[in-house]
Amino acid sequence: MIRDLVTLRLFVRAAESGTLSEAAEQSNLALAAASRRIALMEERLNVRLFRRSRQGLALTPAGAVLLDRARILLEQVRSIEGELADFAGGMRGTIRIQTNPSAIIQFLPADLAAFAAERPDVRLDLEENMSSEIVSAVSDGRADLGIIIGGTPAPQLETLPYRTDHLALLAPRGSLAGRTSIAFAEVQNQDFIGLLNSTALTRTLVEQAARAEVSLRLRMQVRSFDGVCRMVEAGFGYGILPLIAARGFAASMKLDVVPLSDSWATRRMLLCLPIGTLPTSLVGTLASHLQQTAGTRPTVS
Repeated sequence: MIRDLVTLRLFVRAAESGTLSEAAEQSNLALAAASRRIALMEERLNVRLFRRSRQGLALTPAGAVLLDRARILLEQVRSIEGELADFAGGMRGTIRIQTNPSAIIQFLPADLAAFAAERPDVRLDLEENMSSEIVSAVSDGRADLGIIIGGTPAPQLETLPYRTDHLALLAPRGSLAGRTSIAFAEVQNQDFIGLLNSTALTRTLVEQAARAEVSLRLRMQVRSFDGVCRMVEAGFGYGILPLIAARGFAASMKLDVVPLSDSWATRRMLLCLPIGTLPTSLVGTLASHLQQTAGTRPTVS
């Protein structure tokens, strides 16, 4: 059996460094004490964890299995220690939030900052993810609240309205001079710079092209809004991004930004959280705040 975390950390360091002397130094242990700890752990588990040679340490199959489990366990311990440290410092809890890229680039930072000013005793952990992955994270308990694009299936979660955004076409400066709006049908046969396939935005564009019985010509796919803008600026094709974000990038790039006139270009953002979340809980309080800030939750007079 594994009786202490010091030995477990020592084992992980030895496995990663390949030498017990380096692992002992990192653990502030004498080499003899470190060797004894590993030997006792092998004796208690009744398995060999390392093959020892002049070249150093190499994991046995049993050691490789333990290394994977040990890393997970130690990460969980660090998370627990972090949360308890928050309480020791006056914090009352942590809310784990996952959000799609569109929300975090456009309006979420300001909304969360307003909540943090009202509730400095609550820690907010934020992670960017794709909408489908966010649903899985909230369903599995790896996140407390998610912000997803409307239309993303979330059958086992409660969803609440949050905000809307509008999509716009990006083109090299001068390409769309004088245009105040444009329909996707006018440019659907052009080359496009898109985001990776897993994003809701790319899926929407592919679906709309398919409805028009054309294939979306994705010349490139990049990981970020900034990457889309830079490739469009360089002349590799058109791009489609949320209007607010696109205008922000266009302020420092040679781009034309024109809102799309299609009805599907207006998208809903939804909050998703576990069914039965109490309004008075920390997560319920944050959800209410986000809706209130966005104007999607009526005030009670």
